Amino acid sequence: MKMKLAIGILLLVVSVASAQPKWWEEERSAKAALEERTISEEYKSRINWEDGYLEVTAGATCNIELAKTQAQCYSMSLKTARMFALEKLAEIIYGVRIDSDNLFVNEVEKDVRLKTSTEGLITGAQELALNKTEFDDGSIWVEITMGLTLTGEKGLSSVVVPWMERKTQASPPSLFAASASRTAATPEATGLIVDATGIGVRPALAPRILVQGKDEELYGRVNIEQSAAIRFGVVGYTDSIDKAKALTERIGANPIVVKAVAAAGAHNADVLLSVDDASEILAAEMKNEFLKECKVVFVVG
Repeated sequence: MKMKLAIGILLLVVSVASAQPKWWEEERSAKAALEERTISEEYKSRINWEDGYLEVTAGATCNIELAKTQAQCYSMSLKTARMFALEKLAEIIYGVRIDSDNLFVNEVEKDVRLKTSTEGLITGAQELALNKTEFDDGSIWVEITMGLTLTGEKGLSSVVVPWMERKTQASPPSLFAASASRTAATPEATGLIVDATGIGVRPALAPRILVQGKDEELYGRVNIEQSAAIRFGVVGYTDSIDKAKALTERIGANPIVVKAVAAAGAHNADVLLSVDDASEILAAEMKNEFLKECKVVFVVG
């Protein structure tokens, strides 16, 4: 099926044209939890949580009978392909989980600043690939890939982190945190790895770490450095403990490794830790403040 778009008096057709194998034609890898895909006849998209990007590929061709020249046909096709790709990029972004309770689409309707800044990111999306195919009848197929990073000054974290601060209200020091300061001394830790495999955790931009059996947030919206959260993201994602330990630029050489008890929240993006593990982490945090600097990685799958 072809999707027809009317631009002025010109009819342009969006469809699939592929001469060489693309990522969407490859067999799905075992890392399904780290890459969310949408594959249809009109467009292809993916969110890669491990490498931190999202992209959309779409294409268009013009009605050669209405185009005066081949150059005009190319210009029309390119304009339509880019417009369609950005439209679908916006749809993908609005479906992204911000945290375990909120999707982008719900929050942009309530937060004007989030909506405006997100629209600015979409307008400034990067052109990642551009392919042109010329056919014997004189028509041209143009396929374009547009994308954004999940982190960085031009990534989604740059709009999510300020939203987090607006949503978070200051609270008095936690009694739970105070009790953790009296736990036995622990070796200096440089980061945190949460083994969240086998419990159905789904990646999000700003997940939280909660304490089992207590109304306590160990990590997430409070007490994090904005610059670190924008640069790295609130958490990183990978699919094995060994790969997480190799991320020394983020979590250093001596991270604490704990096993999550369960996923939490409406979208299963948050994780629950035992009281004992949370106490160990807080005691280590008071020495090195690795949570504050977002030196946290979730292992999912």
